[in-house]
Amino acid sequence: VTCGYTGIVSMEKRDIMIRVIPMLDQLRKGLQMYDLPKIMKTQQDLCLPLFVPGEDDGVYSYRSRPVFSEIGSAKHQKEVNIMNFLQDYLQEIEDSGGPSNNSVTPESLTVGRIMQWMTGQRHKPVLPSEKKDFVINMKFHHDCDTQHTVCFPTVSTCSRTVTFPSTHLKTYSEFKNILTLAICHGQTFDRV
Repeated sequence: VTCGYTGIVSMEKRDIMIRVIPMLDQLRKGLQMYDLPKIMKTQQDLCLPLFVPGEDDGVYSYRSRPVFSEIGSAKHQKEVNIMNFLQDYLQEIEDSGGPSNNSVTPESLTVGRIMQWMTGQRHKPVLPSEKKDFVINMKFHHDCDTQHTVCFPTVSTCSRTVTFPSTHLKTYSEFKNILTLAICHGQTFDRV
């Protein structure tokens, strides 16, 4: 799944999609070793959500737990704006149609790559027990020293926590630029 094509299906993307056929063939052979095709035929309702996108797919399929300041405060308004910027950013990435290559560049970002940067895993949990516990904690750092040009968001993948530097994220343009730089030039678990 991590090496497959997950973008919009179109003739322009045909070459990218064809490249994954050998990998999918290898996956099919591996699944046959465990009689999964037989299980899929007999337990269609159980297996369908594993392979077919459902109602909880897309940008809004993750749950976030923002730690907001007091409602009505200036800090709270900044935090709400940052959360809105994040939703807009993820939606923009998802609508862009997927990566143009395998390197981590602004043009190649996917929601999966962003989630991997935030949580350490690119895929979303499948089991109901894992889905229930899969929450990304969102924190906000307001006391940034403004003597420097920029601060980047920090992530703790073990606790699935992202801390946003609210001082440097006043507009969507600033948010997009800073988050893209952090993701493209930060360390991820896919570079082992």
